[in-house]
Amino acid sequence: MWLTRAPYLALGVAIVGAVLAGDSTSFVRSAVQPIAAPPPAPTAGFVYADPGPCPLTVSCKLRPQARIDLWASYNHLFPDTQTIGSSLWYAPATDTVYQQQLDAFGASGYTIILTQQRISGSVIPFGPTRDRSFRRPHYVLVSARRGPWLVTAALYPSRGTRLPITAALTWVATSPLPG
Repeated sequence: MWLTRAPYLALGVAIVGAVLAGDSTSFVRSAVQPIAAPPPAPTAGFVYADPGPCPLTVSCKLRPQARIDLWASYNHLFPDTQTIGSSLWYAPATDTVYQQQLDAFGASGYTIILTQQRISGSVIPFGPTRDRSFRRPHYVLVSARRGPWLVTAALYPSRGTRLPITAALTWVATSPLPG
């Protein structure tokens, strides 16, 4: 009886051996041809280096002060704060702004970081949204995508202070953007 099953047993051992050896295609052939992967999608217009604020292909310069319209919107919405500093990354050849940031702190000790950064990829607007961290360090991040810009306001509280979340929501939604 085992002789009648011997060819099937030998075939099973050969298939298992081929699979273990990584060459099962010699025993099992498929009539269906594999589907070729589609070509990759075109890359975004800008390719950014981490953590730089400008694309790899653009020669940028740092100016130690943000544009005046950012300062005006900050002064209007956050009146009881003091500026620590600001920066502007731009391409002098085209006068294109890629990132500007303003850092400040409030009278009760909280910190504000306002950032506008030009980002690549498809433009899918969102926000403003508010995210909170309940772990240390605690913070609130308010963000919106407006055209090619990611606009964020990061708020870091000091002990027991109220954060200007409404002002941050308004700022990310309405602050003037560089051209």
